[in-house]
Amino acid sequence: MSGLDSIPVVAEGSRTENLKPLLREIEQALRELIDDAKETVIDLAAMPFSAQDEQDLKSYLGSGEVIATMNAFGPTSIEETGVPGVWWVEHKDAEGRRLTLHLEVARVPAIMVTPADDLREGLAGLQASLSASDDGDALQ
Repeated sequence: MSGLDSIPVVAEGSRTENLKPLLREIEQALRELIDDAKETVIDLAAMPFSAQDEQDLKSYLGSGEVIATMNAFGPTSIEETGVPGVWWVEHKDAEGRRLTLHLEVARVPAIMVTPADDLREGLAGLQASLSASDDGDALQ
């Protein structure tokens, strides 16, 4: 028996029995977000989950009001579901192939939060620009 025998295989177009347990996991994650400010990332590739399951989940959760696209090492799409605080986060490579698909339970997906180092760099750049304009360069 090889190590491959332990990898779950799901036929295209079929459904697994994971949709309802996943919805319960989302419910628990939302409760933890509300009660303890604990954020949760659910990696859909880490469980047997078919394309049909994904379609069913998208239908069940619905669509929210926010859609964002980022370009960092390939396109990333972030979509709010119809359940506030539950987000689809999909990373693709430069050729458009899916790398990951996560459900993130958070007020704002982590990828959209500005890192502290970037904030400091932004402040330093703004201060340098303002200092240069104080030295006689007009603001454009």
